[in-house]
Amino acid sequence: MRATGRGAGARRAARPARVAAATATALMLGLLTGTGSQADEDSPTTADLAYACRFPDSTGAPATTVDARVEVTTRLPGSAVPGSPIDAGTVEVAAHLPRAAVSALFPDARAVSGSAALGVDLRQNKDRARADWSLVTAGTELPAQGAELVLPSSGKVPTITVNSAGRVLLLGGEARFVLQPDVGAPVSLACSPAPGREPRVAEIAVPEDAAVPEDTRPATPGGDHSSGPAAREEAREDDVTLSPQEDEPAVSWPDECDDMPTGELDTSVSAPPPPYHFNPIPLDGVPMCAYAVGISTVRKQNGSMLINDPSGKPALMRVRGVVRSDLGDWGAEPGSEGFNQIWSLAEIHLPDARASFLSFGYLPVTASVTFETGKVTILTGQPHMNDPTSAFARIVFQQSLRLHDVVVNGTPLDVGPSCRTAKSFRVLLNGDMNSKENPYVNVFSGGLLTGKVTIPAFTGCGTAGENLNGLFTAAISGPDNELRMNQAPTCVTGDFPSGCPPVVPELPRLRPTSS
Repeated sequence: MRATGRGAGARRAARPARVAAATATALMLGLLTGTGSQADEDSPTTADLAYACRFPDSTGAPATTVDARVEVTTRLPGSAVPGSPIDAGTVEVAAHLPRAAVSALFPDARAVSGSAALGVDLRQNKDRARADWSLVTAGTELPAQGAELVLPSSGKVPTITVNSAGRVLLLGGEARFVLQPDVGAPVSLACSPAPGREPRVAEIAVPEDAAVPEDTRPATPGGDHSSGPAAREEAREDDVTLSPQEDEPAVSWPDECDDMPTGELDTSVSAPPPPYHFNPIPLDGVPMCAYAVGISTVRKQNGSMLINDPSGKPALMRVRGVVRSDLGDWGAEPGSEGFNQIWSLAEIHLPDARASFLSFGYLPVTASVTFETGKVTILTGQPHMNDPTSAFARIVFQQSLRLHDVVVNGTPLDVGPSCRTAKSFRVLLNGDMNSKENPYVNVFSGGLLTGKVTIPAFTGCGTAGENLNGLFTAAISGPDNELRMNQAPTCVTGDFPSGCPPVVPELPRLRPTSS
């Protein structure tokens, strides 16, 4: 049995002005994602589960444990066939939290948004597996009265595949809710199933007489029904294989992930603020890290080189996430459109890249490139909350290049220690939140970033009186050099880590060369 695939939750419609800021924050923090496909053939069933949640104290006192309810709605079938994926459809989780406890965390907030992560224990016969359901939450007003706050979350979750007969139980496990207020920093809540009551989410029957597809049967008579050749070949990195339950290893991450960068944001990439009301809110930031790998194409050479080569020892990008939140309104009247931006600061020391080109179309040249990269500003925003197409992602930094270890037609060419661009140049990359292939919603979720840069002239190239500046300027310098980077989701460290350890993403695809 395995849980496979992760999809995106359904995007929520824009809410009234009182929650527009919170919805925007959720959108920028990766809490709203694109619409995904769903299986609606099965009727929804809802499990009402009792949980105990640990609420942190703003004064630093020990956390307080409070009772909560978690309603989990799935669209799972009542029975299944071995070897066929079981789709839960769009899963909905409604967390019923004490209003007073939430209000105490955010005394100045009018609304909260957030994300939900629910661990689900899968049991069949004597086997065990675990699936992690990551869901998204739109903005929700903090009620002025009443006993509870209801946070609705939804999203696509991994499918479940069983390769043998037997009843399958889905039990709710640890849950984590990240609450992002419209004013202030986010807070994580850790919740556990309350003792004395089975947290059953759903039950699926897999009859003995159900047909087993040929390619999922065991390789030998009496073999392991969950490890046939096809099952092993089709297993993906995020598969969960059903096996006897073992203690999970402690979550870990590189020490450097906790070391947040410092510096100034490049605010030149900001969207024009609304004239009526604009409130930039400085925040301490959240420690996190991520890998970003890419491909740079030199237009004059019509050739590419790998940036932060994933097959080598790629550098880790350290991030101070959410160091500033910009909120605003476009008018004074109730229901006026909202404005939102989220800023983060990052730092990365890229390893040298090795590139080979046919210079001027016939002369083979190989060179190493050292990148000197300044602080990285990461901005995501939606200037017009009623218009999803206004959402953007911009990443900007300064960079300079130095060439060394140059080989021309098999012969080393001494270019000296200071063969470099005469000045640094600006790199501006853009992400598309609405991309169907590889959207970039925010620094938390990562995604594809693209842009074109103008490489300045070279200086300091050559030794013993030989001036090679013109050679490299003619071969490399100029506009329209494309850079495509793929950033993996961030590993968020701290007491409630998420997405750790950081993973190395795949290289982005090259765009077809236009004729």
